[in-house]
Amino acid sequence: MAADQEKPPEDTASIAPAPKVEEPKAKSYPMVLFKGEIKIFPDRPLPKYNQGAVKAYEALTASGNQAFALVCEKNIVPQAEIVHKYAGITTPHLPKLLACGVVEWSVDFKERLVFLYEDKMGLPVTAGKNPAAVGIKAEHVISTIFRNLLEIMRAMRDKGIAHGNIRATNIFDGGTATFENAMLGEMLSTPSGYAQPVIYETIERGLCHPLGRGLAEISDDIYALGVTLATLIRTYDPAEGMSDEDIITAKIEVGSFNFIVGKSRFPAAILEFLRGALNDDPESRWTFDDIMTWAEGRRVSAKQTTALATLKASRPLDFMRRKFLKPELLAVALSKDPSQVVPLVENGDLSLWLNRSIQDKELETRYDEGLIEAKREVGSSNYADRLASIMAIALEPDNPIFYKDLKFSPMGFGSLLADASQTKKDLGPFVDVMQGNMIAFWGKSTTMQTRGVSESINRMGSCRSFMQQSMIGSGLERCVYYLSPNAPCFSEKLEQFYVRSAEDFLNALEKMSSQKNRPEWFLDRHIIAFLLVRDKNIIEPFLPDLAASEKHRQRQGMVKMLATIQKRDKMGALPGLSQWVVGMLDNLVDRYHDREKRKAIREQLEKMKTYGSLERIAALFNNYEEAMNDKIIYTQQMQQYQALKKEYFMLEQELDNNKNFGIEAGKQAAALVSGLISAIVVVIYLFFVLTNGGGGSIF
Repeated sequence: MAADQEKPPEDTASIAPAPKVEEPKAKSYPMVLFKGEIKIFPDRPLPKYNQGAVKAYEALTASGNQAFALVCEKNIVPQAEIVHKYAGITTPHLPKLLACGVVEWSVDFKERLVFLYEDKMGLPVTAGKNPAAVGIKAEHVISTIFRNLLEIMRAMRDKGIAHGNIRATNIFDGGTATFENAMLGEMLSTPSGYAQPVIYETIERGLCHPLGRGLAEISDDIYALGVTLATLIRTYDPAEGMSDEDIITAKIEVGSFNFIVGKSRFPAAILEFLRGALNDDPESRWTFDDIMTWAEGRRVSAKQTTALATLKASRPLDFMRRKFLKPELLAVALSKDPSQVVPLVENGDLSLWLNRSIQDKELETRYDEGLIEAKREVGSSNYADRLASIMAIALEPDNPIFYKDLKFSPMGFGSLLADASQTKKDLGPFVDVMQGNMIAFWGKSTTMQTRGVSESINRMGSCRSFMQQSMIGSGLERCVYYLSPNAPCFSEKLEQFYVRSAEDFLNALEKMSSQKNRPEWFLDRHIIAFLLVRDKNIIEPFLPDLAASEKHRQRQGMVKMLATIQKRDKMGALPGLSQWVVGMLDNLVDRYHDREKRKAIREQLEKMKTYGSLERIAALFNNYEEAMNDKIIYTQQMQQYQALKKEYFMLEQELDNNKNFGIEAGKQAAALVSGLISAIVVVIYLFFVLTNGGGGSIF
């Protein structure tokens, strides 16, 4: 102690101060006001609510209550078609939907679709823990989180929809540490299953591109519920360090139940549930009623597994330096190197393996049928890719379709196509799929009985017809909106806007009318295709004019269509758009041949263009009788002109060819004129004599 006291004090002045580290400040963006009521703060992100590329931000209602907004990306098509069903669900365990609509996002000044929810979610139940192995006691999970999830699933089943986003990281504590008020996050802002990690999806859905999974079924939710329950209870992550491909391969090789459970220990009752919920055969997987039976403590009847799920070869097939025993795994591998599939098939190796090592009649029949389909493409540049795709379907018909880099369920093809169209990806593979026979062969082969299978196949058949039509409004653009009914218009002219309807289109044009870089013409193939799919009656009557080569017909069709939209949707005045339209109508005005008529129409247009009524503008060019009269009078005058012109040239020709032409006629005319003059002189003379001579003799 003495030594310490004797130690001279340090010269603190000689010690350099530690450098001050300033934390980077988040960028500040103006607040966004939704319909004049809800404030959204772009500089206050809420990552815990993110759904993949769709980000969440703080919001505040007009009454001061906390909310959050999910701001959609244009290429990721949300599930807008089920908003009304979601809003009708009454449960405290789902976030309440406050509103849904379009705002101008102050970050990039582009329009975005936003979903606004009440924020009573609390913290993620995985906060501060391993999200893949949370380690909560089984009895506590069952009595709180699991109970609430079942209530949500029952309510959604009653509405005829599935959630598609059930996972541990999308569950929140509801503001209590005991999880009694646990809530499940939202699912409307993205396509079904888009944000789900592969481990939470069935094998078939996990093999798809996240945007190509299609609408989730209650059976898919039950599978995800099984993975979620195991994740919340276990303390060991069986997928640690594994890629998505590794996870799917493991599920196929050992089964989802064995893979998810892994080395973890679960109570016997929980294992029974997991075995039923994680069954890889959808027909054998537990139903929601089975789960409720189990939850009530009663025994669930065992279900038989289909033969296809247990197919395994007696000897392996070599492909890509790997040995395959299961057709499902080989089906996944074929698309990775289509060039090697051609010799595998044409040399008979695959057929021999199926016949001798698998010995399944249904599989062999599908192979033979697939070979017939594939041979139709022999000689095409994409033959190897098409062959690999069809052979993969034959080997496992319930898998997604693999073609080049595309991996999709036919029910999810539209969302994948919409993304590719908006982000300017190569659309060639999509065209190949729609023009080829892969979808039809998959539809004939699959055993899936989920919603939308037949409808999706029929829609793809319609798209093949669209692709064969060259008329504006058809082609690939028509397919984009036909297969993805909730997609906004992807026209480059509307890049700044989120157009979902004909009314949105007119509002966008009104805003564009004041821009310096506004386009010269309102329409393109995307806009016309979009309107044909979304609002056929509003554009179809004018399509022949819009598709015409004559500019005056295009202008007339355009102004009539815009006027019809404004009138039908009872839109207010559109002065900017009206002035823009008037500036495009010279071709229509110049069709009138009467100079005075043209002048009168231009004067009327000048008066009307600030009124904002497209209907009044269109009415100026909607008088068929007046236009026909103008044409008839013009035709008559042209005929008279041509007759006079013809006579003129005939006279010129006679004068050139006949030197005496006109002399005789001149003499006759001179005699006539002289006689007429003489008569006039005599009459004048007589009148003079009679008036001055008193009526005497004139001789």
